[in-house]
Amino acid sequence: MTNGTACWRGGASAALLLLAACAPDPREQARRSIDSGEAVREIQAHFDRSPGGQCAAVLTGISPIQVSARTARLDTARALVDAGLLEEVPGAPAGEVRLAPTARARPWFRERRANRALPPSLELCYARRRITRAWLVGEDGKTLNFAYRLEGAPPWTADPRLRAAFPFLGPALSQEMVATGIAPFRDGRWFLDLADEGITLPGQDEGFYACPDGRERPDRGCGT
Repeated sequence: MTNGTACWRGGASAALLLLAACAPDPREQARRSIDSGEAVREIQAHFDRSPGGQCAAVLTGISPIQVSARTARLDTARALVDAGLLEEVPGAPAGEVRLAPTARARPWFRERRANRALPPSLELCYARRRITRAWLVGEDGKTLNFAYRLEGAPPWTADPRLRAAFPFLGPALSQEMVATGIAPFRDGRWFLDLADEGITLPGQDEGFYACPDGRERPDRGCGT
């Protein structure tokens, strides 16, 4: 090895060490993102891209909705029909009922197909998230928790029949909620890919299901 080659390699190593020493500390970057409000803006932009906003499964969660005649008579299914969100449509076999969004309510529904081998899921959208604050947690100092409120709910969410049939609606639309430990900071940005679109309420499921929290059980139409 010549002296020139050794010097070049030594100089390159020194330059790499200097660059590493000057590289921003990810924990410091994460903290600055929180302090400046950039983290809240990033999270808000992430959820604003979700079509329809905050959405939850309806009855079977599958499109088209087809339930037993007995399930169609439950308070939950009747509340969706009486509120003008769903209506009975032809095409169901004997002993079953097929339901579909009404023309007026169609803008609040969305279909999603995560797997082309499976039927699309049907969801009812009832609010949008407004991110209220964010903070760092964890030993690495690079994991994000954030809080949010659900706002912009359409008028039908205040219908007393729906509030009684789906008890998650009241607290979901009135209290601040927290999403925990799902957004690590890597390569200069927050990775929100794993951020849960659903909400978590103690003892309650988010969803316009036929049998939320087992209130209608025992009933064959509820899968019991």
